[in-house]
Amino acid sequence: MQFRRMGIIIGLALVVGSLISMVLPESESKIEETLFHEITYQMDELKRITDDLVQIRDTLAGMQQVQLDAQLQQTADWLFAFRPQGDSHEARKAYLIENRDQALQLVEELRTTRAALLGSNPSPAQ
Repeated sequence: MQFRRMGIIIGLALVVGSLISMVLPESESKIEETLFHEITYQMDELKRITDDLVQIRDTLAGMQQVQLDAQLQQTADWLFAFRPQGDSHEARKAYLIENRDQALQLVEELRTTRAALLGSNPSPAQ
């Protein structure tokens, strides 16, 4: 009987603790960490998509190849320029939010390009 009561008390403490943590604001470092993880995930997506596009690039000619090269160069420039920076939590958070949004935009643009190229040129090995 004593163990059951202890179990109920511990369970209630866990529920109350989670409810309180949902109401309290996240720490600044936790927010920065979450944003950094989101950017890292988008970088993995960029790598997958650019790997596909590099394989497709060899089958293209002319303006299609030039346009794809420009997109791939833009992606490479963003990847090499990304360096988390800022003197304060707010500056770092703003920088990470801006770069997360840029990464999302790059991923969407490259997905669209890949889909268009695969739709117009079904011969590349996938």
